[in-house]
Parts: sequence; C-alpha cells; structure tokens
Amino acid sequence: MKILTKKAFDNAVKCLCFIGAGAFILFFISIFDVFAVSWQEWVFIAFLVVITVVQWASVMVALQKNSDEIGQAHFMKPIHWALTCIPAGVLLVVLIVLYAALHSVDFFAVNAGNLLVALLILAAGVGLCYLLDHAYVTATHKNRIETTTVKIVKKEQKSSKKDGQPSAEDQKQAKKLDPNSSVFPDLVAMDKYYLLNPYQAPDFTEVSLAGLCQGFNLYLESNGMFYTPDNIRAFVSGLACSRFMILEGLSGTGKTSLPKYFAEYTGADICFTSVQASWKDRSDVLGYYNDFVGKFKETPFLRALYEASYRKQQPCLMAMDEMNLSRIEYYFADFLSVLELDESQWKIELMPVSTEGLLPMKLDGCSVVIPKNVWFIGTANKDDSTFTITDKVYDRAVIIDFSRRNEATKLNRTIPRIKLGMDNLLNLFAVAINDENNGLSREEYRKFSELTDFALDVFDVNFGNRILNQIYRFVPVFVACGGTSAKALDLMFARKVLRKLEGRFDDGIKGNLVKLEKLILQNYSKTEFSETLETIARLKRKLL
Repeated sequence: MKILTKKAFDNAVKCLCFIGAGAFILFFISIFDVFAVSWQEWVFIAFLVVITVVQWASVMVALQKNSDEIGQAHFMKPIHWALTCIPAGVLLVVLIVLYAALHSVDFFAVNAGNLLVALLILAAGVGLCYLLDHAYVTATHKNRIETTTVKIVKKEQKSSKKDGQPSAEDQKQAKKLDPNSSVFPDLVAMDKYYLLNPYQAPDFTEVSLAGLCQGFNLYLESNGMFYTPDNIRAFVSGLACSRFMILEGLSGTGKTSLPKYFAEYTGADICFTSVQASWKDRSDVLGYYNDFVGKFKETPFLRALYEASYRKQQPCLMAMDEMNLSRIEYYFADFLSVLELDESQWKIELMPVSTEGLLPMKLDGCSVVIPKNVWFIGTANKDDSTFTITDKVYDRAVIIDFSRRNEATKLNRTIPRIKLGMDNLLNLFAVAINDENNGLSREEYRKFSELTDFALDVFDVNFGNRILNQIYRFVPVFVACGGTSAKALDLMFARKVLRKLEGRFDDGIKGNLVKLEKLILQNYSKTEFSETLETIARLKRKLL
C-alpha cells in the first residue's frame, strides 16, 4: 500500500473508532433513559456510517490512481475531488428520498427532531474523543521530542567515529529511523544516511585570498569564462561581509556561471534553484505541509539547506537563478529578516510543531536552522520581464554588477582544483579584516565621507550602519584579494549609494550629478573610481 493511502487508511480507522465511541456514549445515555433513541433512528445512523465509508473508499480509489509510485504526492484536479463525492452523494439523496416517501412504514418511521438531537449527541461524542486523542498525542509527542533531543546531544558528545565508520550507537540509531513514519521523509532519510556514512572532511588546501582569486580567475579562463579581476575580488569579498549576494546585469554575462565554477574550483557544495514568477511566500522556497497527505512537501532547496548542517566544513552556496522574476521581499522575506539576527537565531519555522511522526535530527522543533557555512546567491536580470529590486533588499545584499566582462584570453592548460574548507575561508577573512594595513586610512575615510555627505545633502540618499559594517569588512578583504581600497570604495559607492538614484527624475538632478563627478575627480583618479563615474554617465544619459 502506498504511503499516501496508508496514511488515509490509518486516519479512517481512527475516525471509525471515534464514531464507535460516540455511538457508545449515545447508547449509554439511551439505556439510562436520559434520552430515548428508537431502533429506527439507530438504523438511520448506521446508514450514515455506511455512506461515510463509501465516501472514504471513493477517495482511496482516486488517491491510489493519482498518487506517485511511493505515495508521497498526489496529482488531483478539483474536478477529481468533486467526482469522489458522487457515490456518497447519490446514496445520501436515496436515503433522504426513502425516508421522506416511506415515512408511514414502520421501518422508516423516525422523528426528525429526535433524530437531530441524537446526531448532535453522537457528533459531540466524536468531537470529545478527537480532543482527548489530540491532547494525548501532543503531550506524548512533546516528550518524544525532548527525549530525542537529549539522545542527539549525548550522541554528538560521546559518539566516536574512526576512519569514517559509524559507531555501534549510530548504527543502532539508524535502524530506528523510518522515513515513512516522519512528516519529513527525505530529511529523516538523510539523517539515516549520515549516521551510516559519517561526513569526513577532506584535506584542505592552504591558500591566501590573493592566491584564491588568481587561481579562480585562471580556472575560469581555462573553462572559457572571462570576468574582470575586480568582479572576482568583489565576489570573494562579498562572502566576507554578507550571507546574501545578488549578481545583477544583462542576460548572458555569466552571472549563473560564476558561483557554479567557484563551487567546482573550491570543492564547495552548491544547490541551484530556479525562481518562478508565481512565487509569493516562503513555502515556494522551503515547501509546505500537506494536511491531507500528512507529509511536508520538501523542496530541493530545503534538502540542500538541511544537508549543509551535516557538511559543516564544506562552504555551501544556495544559488537562486533569476531571483527577481518574482518580488524577492515576498518569498525571501524570512531569510532577509533572520540573517540580520545573531547566528544563534538563524532558523525559519517550516510549520507548527508536528503532533505525530519522527522529526529530523537537525531541525529545531519544526524550524530549519541556517548553518554558518551557507551563503545565498541570487542572479537578477535587468529587463522588462523582471521586478525592480527594492532598497530593502539591496541594503542587505552585496551587489555585483555584470554590465561587462573581461577581454577573452586563450588559456590552453588545465588548472587544478583546490579544497577550500569553511574554517580556512573564515580564518582568511578574519586575518584580512584584522590587518590594519588593509583597512581605510584617515585620509581615505575623510575623502569617502565627503562623497557620502554630498549624496545626503544633495540627493537625500543615505545608508545606515548595516552598509557601513559591510564596507568595513568588504574593503580589507578586497585589498587582501589583490585590489585597492579606492576600488573597493568605488564599487560600494556605485552599488550602494548611486543605485538609489535609479528611476529618479527630480529637477536639477543632472546638474548635481555633474557636481558629484567633479568632486570625485578632485579626490580620485578616473581609474580608481571608474565604476562610479560610469554609473554617473549612465544616469545622465537617462536624463536627456
């Protein structure tokens, strides 16, 4: 029997038990003369139970026909659901017609008022049984969660794994895991797999940030992909200052390929998700609980996010292709909010705590935890088929612009891949940020402050502490990657400040852009602030 129909069968048996208990309560009341129920009314109730069973059987046949091979999903149109009601509906109409037409016959003689009261008592009995069962299951399930949590903690503390072999305790625990009994079958199956096949971190490559960017650039060129060195440095630096990055630009400029090849070169894990225009909330990303099936519809995104908890030494890139086909703040709102919190609070509720079945080990109740080795990278096209990305999203993300690519240079040699561990990467970032030689000098800070103050006074464009914190992390890492602090500030100013002027056509804005351009050239060369100057030129062309 498929899981889907087995679940419905179990629920139907429980429902019939509730009806039996309700009937017993009604019988108990009647034998003590609290309320009299005639034998004709008992027959009518029995007919209703038969009709209920017929309705259930019709649904079972439809589900068996329309569910997948293992019964974890069903594909039924509304018309199919309506068709399952026809047999029970016909029987119900026949029953009403019989009792209405043959009311004078003793077998069909029932008192309508008395029958209604009997049905209400029966329904009250069924409802009482359901509430008692629900309370019992909830209470016992809470105890199971607490017991399971304690066992997991003890297992992580005491379990010893040698040479990638599971311990006897892990093998014993794995035997108890039955994905079919869980609301999250795929996640529980993953728990079972990693208990029997413990993750073993590979030998990681020692590399500097400058060496990482240079080697990655050569690897891209060996695969026929060409990017500006500044974009490669910005990509690596962006990982240091935010868990959310947007690669934005024209179609065909290699936005999707960059994280793909980075994962290949460094040995990182990556999960690609194609965003759909119909996405409206987090259930489109993480999945949803199907009340009828009794299972959570797990998405590849959720499975990859959950697996990252087991592979903590592997950087994991959650790539979301064409992210602005739908409004990002609709389906990605929970992630935008959670990533602003302390790392200990990086979790998103999938559903209210389940009342039955086994929960996956790495969930916090029924909330998925965002591991510290995960980055979210979205690509965004600039065309009429997409939505404009709002400032709320831009402020939280690192933006890399793909308006152009580097000149192609033929490279006819194979570049070996490396293994970049999570701890190694974070340590490289920490060393670069703490190195005073990589940070902004007082003079650089003063010159950049003139630009930001000008933007505030003239364009009423400002940014808060969030963007300042990103700059303080982005600049030193960018310098450690082989760039300059001036170019790092150029990229941040163009993408965090001037971007807010897109779509504005205020009076005098073109003249003020000319003044800003002059101020920039007083403090920086054209090469140092080329990105900002190009952005200003593009904005001025739109104002003609």
